[in-house]
Amino acid sequence: MNSPNKLSVVIPIFNQSHLTERCLKSLFAHSSQVVEVVVVNNASNDKTNDVLERMGVLADQAQIRFEIVNNAENRGFGRACNQGIRKLHFESAPGMPLQNHFAVILNNDTWLMNGWDRALTEKASSLRLGCIGPYFYEGAFDEKDLYRRSEAFVMLNGHKTRNHFVPILMCFTAEAILKLRFDHGGIFDERFFVTYEDADLKVRMEQAKVKYAQTGACFIWHHSMGSRKSLPSGYEQEGHRLFLEKWGFDPREHHHTLLGKLKRGYWKLKEKYGMF
Repeated sequence: MNSPNKLSVVIPIFNQSHLTERCLKSLFAHSSQVVEVVVVNNASNDKTNDVLERMGVLADQAQIRFEIVNNAENRGFGRACNQGIRKLHFESAPGMPLQNHFAVILNNDTWLMNGWDRALTEKASSLRLGCIGPYFYEGAFDEKDLYRRSEAFVMLNGHKTRNHFVPILMCFTAEAILKLRFDHGGIFDERFFVTYEDADLKVRMEQAKVKYAQTGACFIWHHSMGSRKSLPSGYEQEGHRLFLEKWGFDPREHHHTLLGKLKRGYWKLKEKYGMF
């Protein structure tokens, strides 16, 4: 008999407390396999602390371990994720085979459908993937509409996958996390502050032969650029410079090719009709 899957979640945050609250409420209400959530607060100066205190009550009700790491300064996305990974208990989960434990890196500017965690872990297991991501919708937020939209989307597209990396929600097997970890104990190169850390990770995943995919069995909402609005300028340019220095090519150059433009246009047309 197979052991049930268990899932640990890391959420790095910087301000945008209303998005954090929305994300955590959906997580605690719509999860069945999540056993722990680690929030890494990068020196938020809004109402984030009040929100996290309230969310701790919901975590207790859902019987999910909830830990908050407070940084005295904004240490960046990748470093915050690495801090959270080091706090996870998936390596020593009592009686739990490593292959049944997953770790999720989750943006706080998201809303998660009911059963999101089971959909991702079951698809990753069946396809023998090291990392899997959901379909994400970036239209106007209307929770009642999102319930209807997510159910309709999964019914139509739940059997579909495509070879695409989704940095908004990255669901890794524990083995993949261990395989990709740097000496500092996390999966991200901490020289990248906010941008291009995901592009760097994708290259390293391909080099390490960690298979990834996007599935139509999981639907989430994402607030495009919602967590970056309050960051100073210059970080994207610096991330781009570091990536070019490290790898010697521009990861975004295919976006400007005719094929890249046609592919994005095709995806947008399919999304218009609820297709994956």
